[in-house]
Amino acid sequence: MSFRVQFSNRAKRDVREIASWIKSRSSKGAISWLNALEMSVTELSENAMSSTPAPEVEDVGIDLRQRLFKTRRGNTYRLVFIIREKDIQVLTVRGTGQDLLTQSDLDISE
Repeated sequence: MSFRVQFSNRAKRDVREIASWIKSRSSKGAISWLNALEMSVTELSENAMSSTPAPEVEDVGIDLRQRLFKTRRGNTYRLVFIIREKDIQVLTVRGTGQDLLTQSDLDISE
């Protein structure tokens, strides 16, 4: 089953901020990160049901899921999302060392 992946406004902002931060250190690194993100989104659209529950799932009270992806340097990032029928809504993109999400961090209405 193929899913349509949509990014919330927050997730789009996260992508811009992370890519900009990486680009300020390495243009090639930013391109590599965006490619890893794109591959992860493609894999997610094709196989969303194999994703794992996000560690915040019990605290936020919804079926929050995550897809991990790594850069060539081994830094782990995660797409945090919900599944709605045939749609995936990416709520946020989180980097290494970021705190877990709280209910107030989530805006699921977008």
